[in-house]
Amino acid sequence: MTIERMFLAVTPPPAVVDLISDLPTEPLRGVRYTKRKQWHISLRFLGDVERQAALDALAGFSAPAVTVNLGDQVELLGTRVVIVPVQGLDSVANSIDASFEHLGEPRDHTYQAHLTLARLKGRPLRDPSLVSVLGAPISAAFSVDEVGLWKSEITDEGATHTLVATQELS
Repeated sequence: MTIERMFLAVTPPPAVVDLISDLPTEPLRGVRYTKRKQWHISLRFLGDVERQAALDALAGFSAPAVTVNLGDQVELLGTRVVIVPVQGLDSVANSIDASFEHLGEPRDHTYQAHLTLARLKGRPLRDPSLVSVLGAPISAAFSVDEVGLWKSEITDEGATHTLVATQELS
């Protein structure tokens, strides 16, 4: 039995990743930007789960394909997370919750789709206006026709995400 830290997510297409890459992310102490290869839109964090059970639940999952919209500007989620807001994934997230209700950690908050750009600590946390990317306009739409099951490993350099499997949306 293989236990792994896993989550379900959607990955933006390369053109959208390029658009996000163009946002004005100036280096600032206390702002830890996520890396391009980590960019995803989480649908559900599972935590430590048995790999085969997660694969079985994914195989039994179905939902219709959707169109996702990013924007319209970079925001702060809570007090420490800089995000690109995302609309259009609620129905997919609800279907994931139903298919994975017996597996992993229960959702402990209302689902809010987003792509994490950075996390704040120290001075930027006390004064977010220092973070140049906040309020930057962004707008994009793309079709989502698959969901990925990802393994997440935490290292000293941050999280490493590895795609385990995908499930097509109908």
